Amino acid sequence: MCVCVKTSRKPSLKDWLWLLLVCWHTTEAKDLLVIAGWDKPPYVISHQDSGYEVDLVRQVLATANHRISMLHVPYGRTYETMKQENADIALTLNAKSGVPPEILSQPYITYQNVAISLKKNNIKLNKLSDFRLFSVIAFQSASKVLGNDFASAVKENLLYIELPEQRRQVEMLLVGSVDVVVMDVNIFNYYSRVIKGENQMDDVNVYALFPPTHYSAAISDPELRATFDRAMANFKLSEQYRQLRQQYNIIYPVEFSMVNLDK
Repeated sequence: MCVCVKTSRKPSLKDWLWLLLVCWHTTEAKDLLVIAGWDKPPYVISHQDSGYEVDLVRQVLATANHRISMLHVPYGRTYETMKQENADIALTLNAKSGVPPEILSQPYITYQNVAISLKKNNIKLNKLSDFRLFSVIAFQSASKVLGNDFASAVKENLLYIELPEQRRQVEMLLVGSVDVVVMDVNIFNYYSRVIKGENQMDDVNVYALFPPTHYSAAISDPELRATFDRAMANFKLSEQYRQLRQQYNIIYPVEFSMVNLDK
């Protein structure tokens, strides 16, 4: 921030040069350490130091004249690692992550878990209890994080399994090994494109049976947090934001409307 000081004398050329030098130093790029989880394409692709979420944060902070270095750790360890490493920012967190609410940014990204089936199988999912009727594969710990009604339904289902490898989940649905997959819709879209080489969303039914999950960034420095929020809001109005979503084929939120078919 540049500070103007009132003076009774007319500023000299030397004064103006000094002011420009101060302003340049206060707006020059800063290097920030950002903590994020391991691979979760398309959001985080750690071996490429990229992904929709990573590039979103990188581009947003670049508009505020900051550079970032990424450190990837297991999900669930991001906030602890932020404290241990004295990092500037930790991504993909909310109040349920055990982070003090006062250091959380405004939500900047939304994940949407859904149920997905192949259209050719004519499966109908109208309510969570319907999961007991079909073979279901879900992400690891889904029965713990998707609510009591879902947990109760799949507890009675002998054909319910959870796997940590989300590509494998998609493969099993596409080859007909399971009736339903439960996962984030953008993750399904990413892996199904990788596996089949083209868009698969026209061949599946998507059931919006779960609420969206909104994530913030943990940022201890209040000035940096305010800068992040302001820059993020402005960036989401830009053409660069639209291009970034298109680059990673982000179909939710905004571009993709999910309907629970029989409601």
